Amino acid sequence: MNRREKLISQTLSPSMDENEAKMLDATMRLILSDMGKMYSKFWETEGHGILCFQPDSERTIFFLTLEELHSAQEAEERDNNGDLAESLRRILVAAQKIDPQEKAGYMINDKEGIRYLEIDYNKGVNK
Repeated sequence: MNRREKLISQTLSPSMDENEAKMLDATMRLILSDMGKMYSKFWETEGHGILCFQPDSERTIFFLTLEELHSAQEAEERDNNGDLAESLRRILVAAQKIDPQEKAGYMINDKEGIRYLEIDYNKGVNK
């Protein structure tokens, strides 16, 4: 386990109360803000897209291009997963508007579900 993973796991507890959840949320927002350089590098090499985190998966962090995100949305529609397809559609619409010089888009997919955040380098976090 690397240093970052140790710090995050120390923040988590089996019975997280509301204050702990708020603290973890604030911590995650700070981490995402600091990851702007990584996001920009992915953007330059892969193209337009979002950075994805799946902490409970073998592939914990990866970049999804708009094309890959659209393909995932269509696959969920074909599989009759309407709620997930709609979530991916909304993320796709938001991600299409990102200017990487001003914002970064992040999708977190964990046991709590899918969440999308945008970090505006000038204003802070948008949900």
